[in-house]
Amino acid sequence: MNNQKMHIILTEVALELIPKSLTKEPSAIKNVKKFGRAGEILDTSLHHSIIHTLKNSKKRGRPDILHHFLLDTLGSPANLNGYLEIYFQCSSGFYKVSSEMKCPRDYIRFKGLMYQLIRKGHVPPKQQPYLISRMDLDLKDWTKNNFTDKNTFLFSVNGKAASLEKITSKFFNASNECAVLIGGFQKGHFSDYVSKIPSQNFALSDRGYDSWIVTNRILAKFEQDLNLI
Repeated sequence: MNNQKMHIILTEVALELIPKSLTKEPSAIKNVKKFGRAGEILDTSLHHSIIHTLKNSKKRGRPDILHHFLLDTLGSPANLNGYLEIYFQCSSGFYKVSSEMKCPRDYIRFKGLMYQLIRKGHVPPKQQPYLISRMDLDLKDWTKNNFTDKNTFLFSVNGKAASLEKITSKFFNASNECAVLIGGFQKGHFSDYVSKIPSQNFALSDRGYDSWIVTNRILAKFEQDLNLI
């Protein structure tokens, strides 16, 4: 069995609870009543009338991006065959996802699970092993401790444009493991916190793509190289 392993991280994920400053707003109250805990997750599709009042609003309120990412990565041949480690980073912390997790297909159930995760730091709340758990280190320190710029790859529209084949050919030149960082927000660019992590920065083209497009292109090429597809 090939011993290569990809650590794929969705960074700056637009996942958070409704800020306290907005909890008394009519749309916030309405959706909490309608959806319960799931309604307490900030979601631009439900809170579009108030989200624009928040700082950096274009990078907030998109839990669906994380939902897509988890469905795509957890169900991928790379994960099912043991070649993938899955993580995400958001305002509440840096999280490790168990490869055994079955991500809820239903979006409301998923948001209820994310509410529990933000509040407790892990899910399920009591039973172990955890399906998702908050890491002790933040993303920057974890990356520094486990990888170098030679095997850390950041995908950004501001990166160096190159073919996917050329990019993935570099993944395992320095080690049998690599870290791949992808943005988990709708619009804008990486913050200095992420962009200053030592890495090789690449772009699939001169235009930006949705994170699930980038994720699936990378996974498909990785799986092709492993002869999984």
